Amino acid sequence: MKIINTICPNCSVGCGVGLIVKDGKVLGIYPNKRHPINEGKNCLNGRTCHKIINHEKRLKNPLIKKNGAFVEVSWEEALNYIASHLKKYNGDEITFIASGKCTNEDNYALKKLADGLKAKIGHCICNSPKVDYAEVSISGDIEEAKNIVIIGDVFSEHALIGRKVIKARDKGARITIFNTEEREILKLNADKFIKVDSYLDIDLNDFKDDLIIINAPIDTDKFKNNKFKNFKILPVAKHCNTVGATLLNIPALNREEYFNLLKDSEFLYIVGENPALVNKDILKDVDFLVVQDVIFTETADLADVVLPTRCWAEKDGTFTNFEKKIQHIKKAVDPQHKALEDWKIIKKLAEKLNINLGFESFDELHKEVMSYLKDLN
Repeated sequence: MKIINTICPNCSVGCGVGLIVKDGKVLGIYPNKRHPINEGKNCLNGRTCHKIINHEKRLKNPLIKKNGAFVEVSWEEALNYIASHLKKYNGDEITFIASGKCTNEDNYALKKLADGLKAKIGHCICNSPKVDYAEVSISGDIEEAKNIVIIGDVFSEHALIGRKVIKARDKGARITIFNTEEREILKLNADKFIKVDSYLDIDLNDFKDDLIIINAPIDTDKFKNNKFKNFKILPVAKHCNTVGATLLNIPALNREEYFNLLKDSEFLYIVGENPALVNKDILKDVDFLVVQDVIFTETADLADVVLPTRCWAEKDGTFTNFEKKIQHIKKAVDPQHKALEDWKIIKKLAEKLNINLGFESFDELHKEVMSYLKDLN
């Protein structure tokens, strides 16, 4: 038995976890006690993040829809089928959807393919704040704050941030929470709880010297214009690599922008996202749909081609958390099926289209991604 230290994929905090591996199988999760963010603690989502490896809807083989039903095919047939259809469309008719759940390397490869085809690309930030990046550190600044305003619910959705807030409260910090629903966990952990109909209507003019933790889709320029003294913002993205995808120059889309892009696409290639879970009709006018994912989703059910990808525990790569901290995930096990890494699928498809992505191996891809992200800082 061995423990492979890696990063939890279930939100953008970036907690360290250890995968317990025996005989090539992941048996469970062990908190990384030396990781500076979670300090040996994991929330419920973190403790169960390995379960996707053996999910009952796990995709195991490429699928092509023939006569209304999915048929298992080889990788060669699936990629040839996609490439032959891609060639029928102009770049402005093609859209690629990246994901905050994919690694920097996967999203970078997808961006290069989209650029090679002169196609559109974007990634949905869901209900994450469409704002600048963190101005504070979860590892130190939160605990030392004197006043904290929380917009949304970090206690349920990002429990390890909630833990830091509770530590700050124990040191005397005043906690004010705005939320659209009355929840007992929020009332218990707040000095003042304020229910609002919309986060857009929040007025912070009475607050001074506040650290604000944002977990809602609001424009922080509204608050910055108040010119608070020592005012700092901690926007918390929903997915583990939402910030990474944005830093790679993939447009970050709120839900309305995302749905408009989907509706405006004839050839749609979706990686790691499931828009049909929210609205099945949003894809009804798409002429050809490819879905690349770990499990069979509502969106996959509508696709013309479905491609099985490796999950986070079956590949190497990097995530960028909401503090813009780049962290490495490490392969712990091999998949027990024919799933491939996202970047490798994209590269194989690019080769079918005679597009050179500029890398031949994961190591070359990783080096290029790290150089790109480093130049941004």
